[in-house]
Amino acid sequence: MEKSIFRVALALLILLALPAVSHAQRKASTVPTVKLTKSEVKALGFGGKSYKQKQPNVWQISGGVTVYATHAYGSKIYGFAGPTPLFIAVGKSGKIISICAAPNGETPEYFSLASKELLSKWNGKTLKQAAKYKPDAVSGATFSSHAIIRTVNATAAALSAK
Repeated sequence: MEKSIFRVALALLILLALPAVSHAQRKASTVPTVKLTKSEVKALGFGGKSYKQKQPNVWQISGGVTVYATHAYGSKIYGFAGPTPLFIAVGKSGKIISICAAPNGETPEYFSLASKELLSKWNGKTLKQAAKYKPDAVSGATFSSHAIIRTVNATAAALSAK
């Protein structure tokens, strides 16, 4: 009798644990791996410099600059039409050098307005400072602005905690 109760309890525990495991596996596999292109390297201000991938979503540009894709940290942060992924270039000093937009589904007119005003606001800030910095949203492109701000904040917070 005790063995059968134990077996039933064990079977129930296993059944209860399976959805959590599969959810964790789905969550881990939903972070997209992206490529950094020459046009994005140029947009970051390093056109013509060589770069290589260090690990998924992280690249090293000659001269000691590291570029991080925000996809892993901001994929659940939405603007008007979905996530607003970015690339963040960080120097050896740990300060942000530049930020550029990655391909996204935002309306180009509004996203361009927001990114033009916002992306340079974090330049010169450490990752720890950038995690807390909240510049004003751009009027007329509020959804995109808030998504950019939250994506930079989330990425900087995660990277500064490493």
